[in-house]
Amino acid sequence: MCGFAGFISFNFQNSCTKNVLSEMGNALKYRGPDDESIYQDEFLSFVFRRLSIIDLEDGAQPIWNEENSICVAVNGEIYNHLELRNNLEQQHTFSSKSDSEIVLHLYEEKGVEAFELLNGMFSIMIWDKTKNQLVLARDRLGIKPLYYVTTQEGLLFGSELKALLLHPDCPKEIDWSDLEQVGIQDKVEVSSYVKGVNHFPAGSYLIYSADEKIETQQYWNISQYLAKQNSVEESEVLDEYCNLLNDSLSKRLMSDVPVGLFLSGGIDSSILAALSAKQISNLHCFTVVEKASFESGDVNNAKAVAESLNLKFYPILFDLKNIIENFGLAELEKMIYMIESPRFDLEWFYKSELHKAAKKLVPDLKVILLGQGADEFAGGYSNYLGSDWSSWNEYIENDVIPSLINRESISEAVPSRLQEFFDKPQKTKGYSPYNNKMNAYVSQLQFFNLWHEDRTSSFYGIESRVPYLDHRIVEFLAQLPEQYHESLFWNKKLIRQTLERELPNYPKTHPKVPFFVTDDQSSLNLVAKTICKNVFNDFCRDYFADSSLPVNEENFRYLYSSSQENNLKSAESAWKLIELMSIVIFDRFCKKPKEFIEKNDHSLSSGFPLFDVNNWEDLPEILNNSALDKENADWQLDTIINIPDRCEILNPLTENEGATDLVLMNEGQQISRVQIPDSHDWVVMLLDAMGKYVDTPKDVQFWAEKAKVSPQDIVNIANNLVRGGFLIKLANN
Repeated sequence: MCGFAGFISFNFQNSCTKNVLSEMGNALKYRGPDDESIYQDEFLSFVFRRLSIIDLEDGAQPIWNEENSICVAVNGEIYNHLELRNNLEQQHTFSSKSDSEIVLHLYEEKGVEAFELLNGMFSIMIWDKTKNQLVLARDRLGIKPLYYVTTQEGLLFGSELKALLLHPDCPKEIDWSDLEQVGIQDKVEVSSYVKGVNHFPAGSYLIYSADEKIETQQYWNISQYLAKQNSVEESEVLDEYCNLLNDSLSKRLMSDVPVGLFLSGGIDSSILAALSAKQISNLHCFTVVEKASFESGDVNNAKAVAESLNLKFYPILFDLKNIIENFGLAELEKMIYMIESPRFDLEWFYKSELHKAAKKLVPDLKVILLGQGADEFAGGYSNYLGSDWSSWNEYIENDVIPSLINRESISEAVPSRLQEFFDKPQKTKGYSPYNNKMNAYVSQLQFFNLWHEDRTSSFYGIESRVPYLDHRIVEFLAQLPEQYHESLFWNKKLIRQTLERELPNYPKTHPKVPFFVTDDQSSLNLVAKTICKNVFNDFCRDYFADSSLPVNEENFRYLYSSSQENNLKSAESAWKLIELMSIVIFDRFCKKPKEFIEKNDHSLSSGFPLFDVNNWEDLPEILNNSALDKENADWQLDTIINIPDRCEILNPLTENEGATDLVLMNEGQQISRVQIPDSHDWVVMLLDAMGKYVDTPKDVQFWAEKAKVSPQDIVNIANNLVRGGFLIKLANN
């Protein structure tokens, strides 16, 4: 992992002074804390920051060819560099063992066709003095970031937006037209959110020549693989998939520094742990310990997997109450600065704290393995959004895309001069069944998962690697005949079969627990309300004094008031308010980047604490005390509970052995989802009965008598359902 930024101009005096380069490099320092290089000639100026992972001594960049006529800078890793080196050593003299040098000599031999031969994650800059041209390129799936800007004088480029913003010619105005209805996880077109700043498309390269023409070309697109089917027999798919995944992981374990794994205890990361244990013995496994994952059994699964494979296990206690109650304006500003997006998501913060904790526990950790990408191309999410394969396909065809905030909420809060961007109705793009969904996932991964994983890890000097997103695996899955899809992809059957092969002792089902809220968004509504309460007053004081602020203060204050009420609408208002505050913070970040760079440090002073494995039996009580809403607090026999206004509870008939799925619907939109084990089937009947008392809600005592259980049983269940958004807690009688 590294970072670079620069500027090239053929017809103007180079405006990128050494001071500007130094500032841009400082903005990227955390991406490359080990070394800095600055290069300038009559046309090109750039700065490179390096995090040394392979060839620690001789891997400095940029790397020049034998004639000093072509140089290369690479952010990322080339995983097949050893195979490629064998074919290049006869024609070239290598000056290092660095995987990046492969790009240089391969370009000399193949030109831009070299990118098609690389297996890796990368953003690349090549300065070809023989042709007076700059070449930029990005890996197939957009794992490594890259931006560029065309200016009157030339071309500005860099690994992160914050570095580009420091150049005097970089645009700094938010692209308001891109703040549309669709949520960040559902974007199809990848944007920088800054007008005139281009988010470099994945699987593409760009050539900028002395005639000032820009040639862009896509060298990879998943559509070319979706359009053709391979001839593999269905019985051979599992073997081929496992072989590809094994080889992918082997390549991503390539490192001269310690390697870690985020082991959630779920299927995807457990497979990576099992495969890694066959190749290295010193893998560091980090597991978040929090209430929902503990109750679902994932935490215990992670512990069992690590112990069975003799891997180092670091259970990290996620003290939600302590973390969120201390989340203020400075933390929200830090997230916007770190991720470089106005679309705040709690997962950013969660992942940031996790990387921070991992770095604190293993200071020389520089590589982390992630399970990202397993779901997107092998049937993940299908059983959550459909009761069978046909209903999942129907879901895709109808383009049912949930959105965190709608167009109206933004439009109401911006002045009339900006509302033109929000007048046109959102045009949704229809999907044919699963193949087209795969196509959409390529963009969505870039815009959400890969985006925040790169930023949150690099912020603490860690390179994240994603074995499931080896392009060969994605291409293999994309080309599987459509008639195999249901048998292999429904409920991730192919990945489950891989788990059974690689880790046969992994529990086949989760233990039957009272509740497991699978819709994280709804279960974190209280978190959103708490963040608003902590942030809003400081936000008003610091931001509304700015007369140029592109928002309506009155509507902000209305949203805040609504967010603190005790109804279903309050959570919606809280999320809207957080996003609007994030937009305003992003606007200031674009206009005053130095201010954000100076006040955001990368210290490890806070973060989740390590939990002592020897005290494992104390976990339930500890987690209960760390809940944001202390378990069963303020419940009395006459406390009234009800289904949220304008909502209904439905059973989607999803097949789950030993459990019943229920979803909470609000005006046709799914709000929350829970699994209720058969051992608590009385809860299903209880919720059904509550639907008949919406207009005359009853108290705890009434429902205990109705269900023939103790009031404490009702309180235990109701508390979880309130936290998950299924019920609301009203005043006592």
